[in-house]
Amino acid sequence: MSRTAGRHQEGTPFTEVRPVRWDAGKRALAAQMDRLEPGWHVMYGLWSRRFYAIATCCPVAMIVEARTPEELRERMREGELEAMTSVRAPMTKVA
Repeated sequence: MSRTAGRHQEGTPFTEVRPVRWDAGKRALAAQMDRLEPGWHVMYGLWSRRFYAIATCCPVAMIVEARTPEELRERMREGELEAMTSVRAPMTKVA
């Protein structure tokens, strides 16, 4: 049982390999959401095949993720509401 020589074997002729743009549509959707959501940085994970959003508007560090852009937007709104309700009044100094 022998294997054929791969293109990285010594002596094989040079072949041009074109890069593959994986999930171009989903990456474009993430870029569009990033432009439309000023308080969030939105990106698409190629390995995980999930959408991620990092809050830049909230005083609390927050990252949300989802399988679809619609689900991500819903989780972003939930995160904003949660951040608004968790903000406490500043502490006053007692003499």
